[in-house]
Amino acid sequence: MNTYKISNITNLLGKREPKFNSIVGIEYIDNRTKKVLKLKAGETVFLTVQSLPMSVHKLRIKNMVTVTEVSLPEPVKPIKLVEEVKPMATKKNVEIIEKIVEEDEPKKKPNKYSKYIDKQEDN
Repeated sequence: MNTYKISNITNLLGKREPKFNSIVGIEYIDNRTKKVLKLKAGETVFLTVQSLPMSVHKLRIKNMVTVTEVSLPEPVKPIKLVEEVKPMATKKNVEIIEKIVEEDEPKKKPNKYSKYIDKQEDN
C-alpha cells in the first residue's frame, strides 16, 4: 500500500479560468466499496491505496491536482553480485589472437591501372 498526498490547486488557476476555485471529486475503492472524496480549493488529503485511482490521473492531466508519493515502496531484496572471471592472457592466447587479427585485415588489392602506371613511370 502506498500513501499519496493529493492537493487541489484550482485556487492557483487564472481568475478567468472556468474551473477556478472548483470542488474536485476523487473516486477510489476501499474494501470493495466505492468512496468519493470532495476536495475544496487549496485542500490537501493523504490517500493510502494500492495504486493511484483513474480519477486522480484525469485530474492531474487537467492540471487541477498535484500528486506526490509520500510512502516508500516495499523494500527490494538485495541482488547477489557475481564476479566475472577474467581470462588469463597466455602466450598461446596472444599468438592466436594475433593470427586472427592478421587474417581479418583486408589485403591490398592491386589497382587495375597499376600496369599502365608502372609502364608510364618507366618511360
